[in-house]
Amino acid sequence: MATYGQYRVTEKKCATCMFWSGGRTIDSRAYKPYFVNADSKKADCLVQKGRTSTAATYCPKWQQWEKLFCSK
Repeated sequence: MATYGQYRVTEKKCATCMFWSGGRTIDSRAYKPYFVNADSKKADCLVQKGRTSTAATYCPKWQQWEKLFCSK
């Protein structure tokens, strides 16, 4: 059984970053993304070579995961 962490989409964590390579799913409230459930295993960082991080880690190269938000 896998362990997941839950993070709000506004948090600047690896789980909500566009470069996160681990598994994640989105929970919505009122048809808007609210939480990201991310696998708590370590994953390779796609931006910083040789760095492994968890979903709760933050790095200065964080960028919002664009698939979280619907465009009109």
